[in-house]
Amino acid sequence: MSTNEELSRIFNRVSERHNLLKKMEEKNYKFMHENTFMEVHCIDFIEKMQDPNVSKLAKTFQVTRGAISKVTKRLLEIGAIESYQKPGNKKEIYFKLTDIGREIYLEHEKMHETRIEKDSEFFSPLSEAEKDQMIRMLHKIYGQIAEELKKMGLDNYI
Repeated sequence: MSTNEELSRIFNRVSERHNLLKKMEEKNYKFMHENTFMEVHCIDFIEKMQDPNVSKLAKTFQVTRGAISKVTKRLLEIGAIESYQKPGNKKEIYFKLTDIGREIYLEHEKMHETRIEKDSEFFSPLSEAEKDQMIRMLHKIYGQIAEELKKMGLDNYI
């Protein structure tokens, strides 16, 4: 087997197994059963963004305003967000989290923290130099993957 074949196989095995572990862990979180990926990440951006509206969210996700309108409509329906307008600007509609939305946001943050702790266990046998080298290599690989995604018109996955 060539070095490139071995790298490809181990890279894919690590990626697939890591995704499997993530999917299994996601089953422990209620919000993952009740909300779509886009809804959860929309909640995340609404919490972190200043004056979030449909246009800003669409630009952030690199999707159409119509796509974001559908997501925010659903989030409004389930009570995760509420809309508001600023005094003196009745044209723009902005969003903020409700208590339900904040719960989803916090649970999502907790899930990411748990993932980092779990991943840290995998990296613990490595020296700091090995970790630094791995970071550099993965950034290079990610850059090449990002370029391939751009060529395919999948910029929103970068």
